[in-house]
Amino acid sequence: MCHGADGAGQRSQEATAVFPVLWGSDSFNWGAGMRRIGNAAAFVKANMPLGLPGMPSDQQAWDVALYMNSHERPQDPRYTGSMHGTRNDFHASEDSMYGREVAGKVRGASGAPKPFRERRQ
Repeated sequence: MCHGADGAGQRSQEATAVFPVLWGSDSFNWGAGMRRIGNAAAFVKANMPLGLPGMPSDQQAWDVALYMNSHERPQDPRYTGSMHGTRNDFHASEDSMYGREVAGKVRGASGAPKPFRERRQ
């Protein structure tokens, strides 16, 4: 309900993020700490759902984190010019979906990072 079925989050009328985007081009990038399934699961467990933090079981928190991190997001800013090289250098663990195939698409294969852009309000 908070982040939407499409993971797009919610913004206030002033365009401030009320509930952040969970995946897609406006979400955290592949280099962020939340891209680690364990970090995301711990955050979900401690903070969700709104008003009832700690309610999901450990397994439910891990399931939510895996689902969230199985979607595409902006490239890792440490991108080496190769998704495979970046996976080997920074994501070579079971705790990252970067470089893994999900629903027929390899996550993180989107090419070079996009240049930083200021958000317009």
